[in-house]
Amino acid sequence: MLLDQADIVVVGGGIVGLSTAYALKKRGYDVVLVEQRFLAFGASGRNSGGIWVQSMAAGAELDLVRRGVAMLTDFESEMGATFDFSRSGGQFFFETDAQREALKPYVSDRKKLGISAEFITAAEAREAGPGVPDSAIGAVYSADDAKMSTSKFVRGLGQVARRLGIRVYENTPALSLIRSGDAITGIRTVRGHVMGGGVVWCAGPWAANLDAEGIELPLELVRVGLLTTQPIRATLRSMTRGPLGARHVSALKALPDFDATVFDASPPEAGKPGYEDIVVQDGDGNLLIGHTLDAANSLNPHITMESSRTMIDTILQRRPEYGELGVTGLWAGIVGNTPDRLPIIDKVDGLYINTGHSSGAGTGPFAGELMAQLVTGETPSMPLETFALSRPTLSTGFDTESTDTYAGQRI
Repeated sequence: MLLDQADIVVVGGGIVGLSTAYALKKRGYDVVLVEQRFLAFGASGRNSGGIWVQSMAAGAELDLVRRGVAMLTDFESEMGATFDFSRSGGQFFFETDAQREALKPYVSDRKKLGISAEFITAAEAREAGPGVPDSAIGAVYSADDAKMSTSKFVRGLGQVARRLGIRVYENTPALSLIRSGDAITGIRTVRGHVMGGGVVWCAGPWAANLDAEGIELPLELVRVGLLTTQPIRATLRSMTRGPLGARHVSALKALPDFDATVFDASPPEAGKPGYEDIVVQDGDGNLLIGHTLDAANSLNPHITMESSRTMIDTILQRRPEYGELGVTGLWAGIVGNTPDRLPIIDKVDGLYINTGHSSGAGTGPFAGELMAQLVTGETPSMPLETFALSRPTLSTGFDTESTDTYAGQRI
């Protein structure tokens, strides 16, 4: 049964999928978008909304995020909807002199790249953002970091997409690809066939399902947990992150003499989830606390009890006064990381692929533009070979030394 037909079919209703559909529609394409559940069901609706520009590695990752933030700056007026976007700044607190020394080359490197970065006192950090513990002795602050409500962004862009004539089918899981010779001409869904002149796969970690189609992608699935609280009275603009989880920060890992052990607390026991010190206050005053990181052996986006306990125990050790706050949510999103933490934006065996976004809030908007340029044959704004599936940095495998291991599984 034919459900619909268009020039391009986009699979995935998150930041990347809607940004791609929007960019193609602006170029005159007739576009259909299908989403297995509802818009922002996946990681696009299950994250803190932080865009840590200061943490991005030099090169393509930083360039892609900078371009994405520039787009978001103008998006609210263009969309006619608010998604609480602000260049709120972010701070990376530290608790030892050794951590301060390790962060000095980080600050120097950031400044050379034109990124705002400066040391501030612990008192200044506590005044600027939530979650800075009494044990902090200072922080690195960057005014370039930004935040937004990603779920509001996706819903707002979805409304714009529909007004522009993009047909959006929610609760419509894609079952398989439809091929005609070497070309992919549509998808089979639970509601019928959706045919098109091309198919763009933007379904994030669900790209792992493409193995059944003979398309293997180097993705490592990570479940990122988050806790939300009721609003607090104070308005704290800056986002906060701390030394736990520093080994996951691209810009730090890229430093020649980076030593992750300087930032580690006592190692977690085998089987325990990892943790990153991140606290963000959203536009409604709620605190978003996390992240736990655990191995996602499936595409189940529900936080485990063990991860929930790790998150609550850690934040109460850091800020015991938060124990009086009501918890309004415990949830998780699945992220599909690549070995080099750059997305895959390519055409593979007839299928357009836009996936592998480790920081989709920052990279997703401009990745949609790049995919539209690939589809149309325009001169790309960034070298597309940087994001090709054939790039050498994807064949090196995942970095087990800088990736925590729990119960014998990378997270």
